[in-house]
Amino acid sequence: MLRQLLGLQILGKLEDAGFAEEPQTKPLAKPYMAEKIYARVDGLPSGMKVQVYTTVIGDNENVPVEVRASGKDAIRVCAVYVTKDGETRGLSKETRVNRTGDIEDIVDRMIERMRNAWRTCKTAERCASCAAPKFVTKNNKLCCSEICWKTDEEKRLDNAKFKVNQRKSRYNKYTRR
Repeated sequence: MLRQLLGLQILGKLEDAGFAEEPQTKPLAKPYMAEKIYARVDGLPSGMKVQVYTTVIGDNENVPVEVRASGKDAIRVCAVYVTKDGETRGLSKETRVNRTGDIEDIVDRMIERMRNAWRTCKTAERCASCAAPKFVTKNNKLCCSEICWKTDEEKRLDNAKFKVNQRKSRYNKYTRR
């Protein structure tokens, strides 16, 4: 019962704040069991959005609307930039919102993280050559989101290599050594 109440409170607060549910990117066997992702682009510079990964599942027909069972699951909030190619690049991620304590406290922490992500989008440093926002790399340096110093061909090759390596790493952890 409390998981259903929390799920409804989260969705209600997101809709009040002007967030809209993101469509699913790939077809699923049970779409009602997928996590609901909400985003807001209104009032932000072009290409930027604030996304909230809610941990809410259900469609009120097959499964009631509720948050997932507890565990390592938490509400996540991030600021994202959509490149000219249609890919998304993370600008910042906020501290996760653990679902502990009162329902009102959980929702308030989520709103605080959403405001921080909003502020990041509004104040992001821009690239001098293409005016795209910059993000912080793993080496703690600023980098252009459009990766404007590379040609389109170099970007395609990098993406292809990344996808191959990602598939290999996913299956390597299950092989015997």
